[in-house]
Amino acid sequence: MARKITKAAGNVYCQARLRAAKYNEKLQTRAGASEAIPGVTEDSIKKYELDITRPPNDVVALMADAYNAPELISWYCANECPLGRDSREIEQMPTERAIIRVQNATGTLEETLTAFAEIVDDGIIDDDEKEKIKELREQFLEVRRRLDEILAACDKK
Repeated sequence: MARKITKAAGNVYCQARLRAAKYNEKLQTRAGASEAIPGVTEDSIKKYELDITRPPNDVVALMADAYNAPELISWYCANECPLGRDSREIEQMPTERAIIRVQNATGTLEETLTAFAEIVDDGIIDDDEKEKIKELREQFLEVRRRLDEILAACDKK
């Protein structure tokens, strides 16, 4: 029987492994997880879970796959990857909620696209339009984030 997790309990990689252990007993231990993740040692998993080192992005992808936790990738991109400034964590949610969130976002997508098209139509962007483009960009990012939630739900299935 595995010992109770203490120091690593708040770590996202540890939490994902333990959630997955409910369905795959092997993942209750780091040793079992290292068997499930090709090329990753038990010591490496320990270092990731204790926040001693950051896992490289390819290892995060392998962990997400082994743990059936696609949200782990979005967490990594939003929190640890220097290139992920526009990413956001994908919260765990029922598929039905993700669908509703996408449907709600797509309702505003057409309006956002129309507003963007009107700005760029003449080929000239003044200072007021630059500010509006920043707002529109945030709206596009929100649609993308909601689509990422649906993709994560698909990946879980």
